[in-house]
Amino acid sequence: MPLDLTAFAIPLWAFLAVYGCFILFFLVHSFFNLYHLLRFGVYGFGLYGITTLFVFGSLGLLVVSALSLSAFDWTSSFPLSDVFGGFNSNLFPGIE
Repeated sequence: MPLDLTAFAIPLWAFLAVYGCFILFFLVHSFFNLYHLLRFGVYGFGLYGITTLFVFGSLGLLVVSALSLSAFDWTSSFPLSDVFGGFNSNLFPGIE
């Protein structure tokens, strides 16, 4: 009996978990970079200016990302029949 992938559905929270792993990696990498920048960088206005710009820019992007993602219903599922359902003639009407 062949495996029918159209009977499965992927929950949307799986994509959120992958995104969360990316954010965790970004935070670890950022703290690593900030530590080395502040510990071994040449002290001056440029160092603190770039560090401040990076921190506020990153926080701004994380806040915008969190606000954008809060609008989705993460409990719903994505049916694989939409992906593996076959050829859809409405997608490219000129191709038959």
